[in-house]
Amino acid sequence: MEQLLSLEKLGDRLRKVDMLVVALLKRRMDLALQVGEVKVKNGQKIFRAQTEARRLAQVRAEARKLKLNPHFVESILYSSINESCKQQMIQLQSMSARRHKEQKNEEDLYCLLKKNLLILTKRWSDSYDDHYDKAFFATQAYLKFEEQLLEQEIKRIDNCGLALDLGCATGRLVAKLSPLFKQVVGYDISPHMLMKANAKKRKYPNISFIKADLEKGIPQSDSSVSFVAMNLGTASDVSGICKVIKEVKRVLHPGGRFLFSFYNRDALLYQWDFIPWPVGLAAEININKHCLDVHLGAKVLSVYARPYTTEEVRKLFPPRMRLSKVLTYPTISSILPNDLFEGKPSIQKSMIMIDRQLAKAHDGAYIIAIGQKR
Repeated sequence: MEQLLSLEKLGDRLRKVDMLVVALLKRRMDLALQVGEVKVKNGQKIFRAQTEARRLAQVRAEARKLKLNPHFVESILYSSINESCKQQMIQLQSMSARRHKEQKNEEDLYCLLKKNLLILTKRWSDSYDDHYDKAFFATQAYLKFEEQLLEQEIKRIDNCGLALDLGCATGRLVAKLSPLFKQVVGYDISPHMLMKANAKKRKYPNISFIKADLEKGIPQSDSSVSFVAMNLGTASDVSGICKVIKEVKRVLHPGGRFLFSFYNRDALLYQWDFIPWPVGLAAEININKHCLDVHLGAKVLSVYARPYTTEEVRKLFPPRMRLSKVLTYPTISSILPNDLFEGKPSIQKSMIMIDRQLAKAHDGAYIIAIGQKR
């Protein structure tokens, strides 16, 4: 005889489906705003009766296939379309003042996205350590994978003198490196992040933090550094990454090691072009806008980020910066809904193992380049 699930367990499953429905509606609203941008640019009407009628007819037909009440399904989509048009009207009002202005050139756009980064870091500085990766399983898994790679590389260093964290944010990595090096210095462009980072100096006396725009150079003397890290995709956040790599080559002493992390253009996540559900990453590359969409509660803020292929990453490093490993991670967990992993430690463990097996392929969300100065 078939054993029935308890009401509590069934209720929990219903809750997960409900939350996924809400997340999908949010995804639809985000898409509607993108549609609104195109309508404004092309001078098209916000409400297009024939287009919406076709869409409603399609969902009625699909509902009949699935043995659902077509009027019930139609009413849900109809409400969603109405809300989409409302949000597009609000969007139109805010865009009307600047609609006819000249399109920003690439330099202006980069400055705007860089300004967004400072806005983002100001909002995040107080909660970054506690909340950035907590709600996103794939980001948690990536940070653990990256941390293990860092530990392996540091064990290969003969002289653990000075380590640098480029783009250190609130200094989480700097604090972890502190027991392993005589001195650790973190650099960041955000004064708000550095304000939080400086509070860690009471606990770790051998660390320090410096406000710096890395594209203008690294204020360290030649051949003075044992290890350089640029983690969690930070290497993609810098437009002049070639200048930064050149500077890293200058400051590393012979035999010194480095780890750079980039966003992967060839990730499975982006090969699909569009995934309708929210995934398990705290930030995703927007392939169409060439930026990074960072989840800030219910809002998304875009900052500069350039995705690279693994081949492009290899070409960034000069011969004296010998690459020993180029890995990508995570692959599968980065494309699945985050809710699938909540409260499922055995599934989390299995997914981590699968993604580790795929790390030598080219489909993970991040590219990790590890090497040594000759």
